[in-house]
Amino acid sequence: MLDSVQPPLSIKGIREGLLVTVDTMSFDQTVSQLQAELQEKHSFLRGSRVALQLGQRPLRKNQIIQLQQLFEQYELELWAILTEHKETRQLAREMNFGTRLAGSSTDLDGNKLDSTEREPKQTEASKNGSQVEAPIGGLVIKETLRSGRSIYHEGAVVVIGDVNPGAEIVAGGDVIVWGRLRGFVQAGAHGDETAVICALHLNPTQLRIAGQIAISPDGPQQHPVPEQVSIRNGQIVAEPWQR
Repeated sequence: MLDSVQPPLSIKGIREGLLVTVDTMSFDQTVSQLQAELQEKHSFLRGSRVALQLGQRPLRKNQIIQLQQLFEQYELELWAILTEHKETRQLAREMNFGTRLAGSSTDLDGNKLDSTEREPKQTEASKNGSQVEAPIGGLVIKETLRSGRSIYHEGAVVVIGDVNPGAEIVAGGDVIVWGRLRGFVQAGAHGDETAVICALHLNPTQLRIAGQIAISPDGPQQHPVPEQVSIRNGQIVAEPWQR
């Protein structure tokens, strides 16, 4: 059983710099909390590039400019806006912001992974000649992720091994762990609520799917079984994984 809690505004390191994720607070509350976080961590974060993750949340042009100026105040560069909201994504493109992150075959420390990855194509031609986005390739990691290892990938991530406490995975798609999951994992990082997390032994530090967050209850599991975690009726639930 997992306990769902409301996720706070979060700032975390990724390969491209910083990923700032905002929740469903009002815009004024978001600005206030973000300013407090940036002020507290200014000396550590300054000089970084920022990707702002919004999920389904819409933003107007003046709000984007206000956030951009706030980041600049603390010596940060807003370069990407990740959103599932069509109009906001189009607005971000018109303002020359990136709207997606590149796939990675290294962890956040630049270490080469023992993995197989299909390189994603940016676009491919459809039958009528228009350009459409190609699917993002999956990332397969054939090793145990130990404390301090962080993986960020736009598509699905499969780990053949354990995810130890202190390790983390952030994926745009599903996350499958063929082993023990005891670290931090986020699936559907760009707002995909259909994403799932599966593991042979599920005892994570914390799980996230899209904008939902869950933690494991205290104490070890008596009889661990393979489990699948998904969003159902607006909250994260775990159930036996039927492989």
